[in-house]
Amino acid sequence: MVLLAACFAVLFIAAGGYQALRKVWRFQRSRRRWGKSGGTSSATTGQQRKTLVADLRDVRDFAFNLQLGTSMEATLSGALTETAQQFAARKGIFGERLKRQVDAKLASSPEDVIRGLAEDFDSLQLREMLDRLAMAREGGVSYERALAISVDSIEEDIRAQVEQEIQQAQTKLTVPMVVGVFGPPLVIGILPLIARMLGILSR
Repeated sequence: MVLLAACFAVLFIAAGGYQALRKVWRFQRSRRRWGKSGGTSSATTGQQRKTLVADLRDVRDFAFNLQLGTSMEATLSGALTETAQQFAARKGIFGERLKRQVDAKLASSPEDVIRGLAEDFDSLQLREMLDRLAMAREGGVSYERALAISVDSIEEDIRAQVEQEIQQAQTKLTVPMVVGVFGPPLVIGILPLIARMLGILSR
């Protein structure tokens, strides 16, 4: 009976039951969250759907371009203008938002451009960059040095993200590997028992 139960479990997983259970579980969790929050307005839901995600590599390249520009004795405003032109050629969402923020807020202050980007993407890295630039301005440290620290910090975040994705990939591959290794022997071993049980029931 234990062997029979194990076989049915493996067949259930192989047939996609595991993924189905995960979908049901996620649906139930979303229902519970909805019930706890008492529902959300359509405006709030629309804002959540419009949340943008910045690729950390784009954020790193953005910080590196600013660092390079300020290291060549360019102002932060000039570095932002040059960086916006470079990102415009990539035709990505980050470049589009950067150009929009530069056009709208660079005349006010370069910090407002970075702050606007941080709000667009809800980016912790961009907020930390903004804090470092403010500390550099108040402490007499060069912008180039503050941006170099930001580049190193973002590189660390990228490495951590890659390691996490590798660990998640290993976890996702565990079930298919178990099914592939143990599934055929279990099926072969259980088929005679199923045939015997069917024979008994047919009598």
